Amino acid sequence: MDKDAEGLGADFELWQQLTDDYEAALGALARGEPGARERVLRLSLALRQLHPDLSPVGGDV
Repeated sequence: MDKDAEGLGADFELWQQLTDDYEAALGALARGEPGARERVLRLSLALRQLHPDLSPVGGDV
């Protein structure tokens, strides 16, 4: 975890981990790694469940 984020709470820590994982999954998708699309979709869903007010960019996934 980023030391600047310490003390912001469990929700922020989870959000930060999910966004880090999402970034890595997008890289895997760009490289054409097997299973990357499913990881991106799963992480996108997890992020939306954590923050339902976020709208998907480019339409529904």
